[in-house]
Amino acid sequence: MKVYSWLQWSLLITLPNVVTAQDSLVERVESLEARNLHLVQALDSLSLELERLQLNAPSPVSAAGEGQTHGVTLGGYGEAVFTDASGSGNRTTDFLRNVLYAGYQFDDVWRFNSEIEFEHASTDKAGSASVEFAYLEYQRSEALAFRAGLLLAPIGFINEMHEPTTYLGASRPVTESRIIPTTWRENGVGILGQTDEFQYRLSLLTGLDATGFDESGLRGGRQKGSKSKAEDLALAARLDWVGHPGLLAGVSVYAGQSDQGQAGLGSVDTHLVDLHAQYEWNAWRFRGLLTSAHVGNTEELFVASGADATVVGKRQDGYYLEAGYDLFHHSDGAGSRSLRAFVRFEELDTHASVSSALTEDPNQRETIQTIGLQWSPVENVVFKIDYQDFDRAADQVHVSLGYAF
Repeated sequence: MKVYSWLQWSLLITLPNVVTAQDSLVERVESLEARNLHLVQALDSLSLELERLQLNAPSPVSAAGEGQTHGVTLGGYGEAVFTDASGSGNRTTDFLRNVLYAGYQFDDVWRFNSEIEFEHASTDKAGSASVEFAYLEYQRSEALAFRAGLLLAPIGFINEMHEPTTYLGASRPVTESRIIPTTWRENGVGILGQTDEFQYRLSLLTGLDATGFDESGLRGGRQKGSKSKAEDLALAARLDWVGHPGLLAGVSVYAGQSDQGQAGLGSVDTHLVDLHAQYEWNAWRFRGLLTSAHVGNTEELFVASGADATVVGKRQDGYYLEAGYDLFHHSDGAGSRSLRAFVRFEELDTHASVSSALTEDPNQRETIQTIGLQWSPVENVVFKIDYQDFDRAADQVHVSLGYAF
């Protein structure tokens, strides 16, 4: 009995301490859980911000001077390509472009950006040397900056991000060449900025020159900042949403006249809109773009073309969808290396609608299927191979190398 009584008293004495210790342990666990939740939320926030910065980032070349407060920045990019057009007996190699970037940071808010592009290796063989862009920028804040000079039109994906390390395939999407005439630059002024979830750009540019339009699209209408006719100006605007990790979705619009006051053309209204989206998730990257261009007074353009008898489409439509998968994504020690397989499906029709007074050309309707593989042994170096199956034109195989620094 005495032993039992002693045990009872011992339990009565120690029980409160045990309960208190348990309460303290529960409180500590709850505190740790709360801190863990806070850390998870902070990491999610940082991840979202990183994705936003990556999606909003400038090209690898023009980003070279980011963060500098003063001085010169040099960079560049280029690509060489071998092309085999099946059935045509036409195999070619071409150092397609070599581009040199030069920038200068005057102080914390003023900077200059420029690129000079050399195409096709030699001006003796249809090559060229051109200023791709050159502008002064005043950065008032992250949400508001101003640019003036030779600007890239903020349309589509490729026009502003066209380094070979930034897109899939040895060849760019045809839609972003014939309907969106990449590389599209004009003299003008613009404003731009970004917030946590949105990025915008608005530019007032010299308009296109309609005398350069033809049945294949708008590409020949670019004035490229060289003695540009400025009777007609145009607005180019872009808005992107980047509020979800890995996702960019937006719209671009171009509106202006393209007759440039030239006799016999009348008023050539030119409008273009595109919807675009890109999603990056683990090893996957998906991209899609839909665009439509509208051109007015195409009958007068036909008459003005004279012996060339150029039929410009009143409406020109195109779209593409592509997906890529990095085969090295789950490899140990892959680092910056990647091996990406991809497919792209594309349709365009530059004679989607033709004036009733003119004749539609069904050959302007094209379907293109592309499959390829590209390997990056280090960041900003890439080797590519792809095969393009054209519905109407000869199929093509491309092998290329590209770099940016």
